[in-house]
Amino acid sequence: MKLLIDRKGRKYIMKDGEDLHTNYGMVSGADIAAAEPGAEVESNRGVKFAVLEPNIIDYIDKAKRGPQAMTLKDMGVEVAYAGVHSESRVLEAGTGSGLFTMYLAHVVAPETVVTYEVRDDFAAIARKNFERFGIQNVRLEVRDIYEGVGENGLDAVFLDLTEPWRVVPHLLEALKTGGMLVSYSPSINQSRQLFDVLEGGYMHETFECILRNWKPDKMSPDTRMIGHTGFITAARKVC
Repeated sequence: MKLLIDRKGRKYIMKDGEDLHTNYGMVSGADIAAAEPGAEVESNRGVKFAVLEPNIIDYIDKAKRGPQAMTLKDMGVEVAYAGVHSESRVLEAGTGSGLFTMYLAHVVAPETVVTYEVRDDFAAIARKNFERFGIQNVRLEVRDIYEGVGENGLDAVFLDLTEPWRVVPHLLEALKTGGMLVSYSPSINQSRQLFDVLEGGYMHETFECILRNWKPDKMSPDTRMIGHTGFITAARKVC
């Protein structure tokens, strides 16, 4: 696959041999396939596009959306607090469109991410995203994690659910001692209920991640920012 970027910074992810049709004209699939990263291709209207190899951020940016997805800033913070790395064994529940799943698969490769989604329609969107971008180290199961966890020896569990506290009893055997539970919730009331069941067996903290861009040329913050999106609880199992 190739990533094309137009003069306005818009991205296009193209499969080998696929023609690109835009307002700036058509770029032939043969030209795209022959172009090396760092080169430029030209449309039939003489407009140039930069060519790069797409990375996982590009895939997430261009993936199909269904339910509301976690933002990139929250994905990065969750992975950092969980301490996962290549070959970590992780479970995710609340797959949604599969955007965070793709990010996890990129981080833990070649290990496989196991992800549970209770809704067939959301699972179908996620599967299409995995197929489109060639994400192979994912095992998606349509199942309800509130009814139990079919894994053990996990290094980390990531939850994006309405009632995350209901999962904690199932982690007694599934999550390693010292392993991490990381939960994303839109409401502080959900975080509080999770807090109540974590007391005693986990060291934990709850926080939010706020991102503000700056304009270096003006030495001032941007007037728009990605403020509150959700509450993250990071908990380490100690006993």
